[in-house]
Amino acid sequence: MLQPIPPALLTLYADLAQQARYAQRGGTVYRRAIGGASYLYAKVSVGAGRRDIFPGREDEGETQEKAEAIRRAASAAKDRRATIRTLKSRGLRGPEPWLGRVLDAVADAGLFARGVVLVGAAAYQLMEPLVGRHLPDASLITGDVDLVTVDLALKAETGESMEAILQRADPTLSAILELDLRHFSSRFKGSEALVEILTPILQRTDSLPLPLSEMSAAATPLQYRRWLTEDPVAATALWGPGVPVSVPAPARYAVHKLILAQKRLRTSREKRFKYLSQAAALIEALRQADPFAIEDALEDARRQGTDGWEKPISRSLAELGLSGL
Repeated sequence: MLQPIPPALLTLYADLAQQARYAQRGGTVYRRAIGGASYLYAKVSVGAGRRDIFPGREDEGETQEKAEAIRRAASAAKDRRATIRTLKSRGLRGPEPWLGRVLDAVADAGLFARGVVLVGAAAYQLMEPLVGRHLPDASLITGDVDLVTVDLALKAETGESMEAILQRADPTLSAILELDLRHFSSRFKGSEALVEILTPILQRTDSLPLPLSEMSAAATPLQYRRWLTEDPVAATALWGPGVPVSVPAPARYAVHKLILAQKRLRTSREKRFKYLSQAAALIEALRQADPFAIEDALEDARRQGTDGWEKPISRSLAELGLSGL
């Protein structure tokens, strides 16, 4: 039986999530003299490092307002970090530091706000407060970060490449070259993590990574990703002052894992076990907290088709002793 998260903690998490989603980045303001004029700059933390913000000339009123907003944001971030320490001390999980840094860098570039959705085990880790139950430890382990974009014209707010964004989190993260060097990479490997960019299959002939030209990157087309990431939900990673991200609806995530557990039967017994474990935990949590959500997701998935949808779902549910769903 999954242990429920106390309502007081869920309320505290919800307040934190709302604050983090609309928060400005705070930092340290400093001045620099250039050509006889004084300019204000600010250093803000992103991932594993810092980047500069330029409010403007010190003698301009608008610059002073921007600088003060950055200082206030730094104070608010300190308060959110204290809230996160409280939540974690009471049993809520935060991501491993390497994962927190990656999510922070992606969020800072505005990619989650522009439709990117975090999927895979990294997303599952963030779902405890969404389903109101503590999830099993064994199902949370990951060394991968999978990001899905439907928009192939995706562009970062900072105008940077995907590699430059990820290197704010980990300087060792670099593109894995494709066999055909004319193609951009969809995978980035570092000392602690593998980051992969994914996109839904648009045509049956899709196989090579599809270009994200604005980001000097690509996205690997995979089946089921459009359905999985339809109507994503907001979550907050308990790292730093809180990192706002988008993840699949937990019910859709659970059903997706039911399907993949059968699709990958021949490739990895370990992954298959993890997929079934994640699906079982989320189904149990949702049946207690939001039973209609899992029922609706199952019904919608089964309507998508028989061989690729209904049959693998039924096989996985039978293995879990949930054939009645």
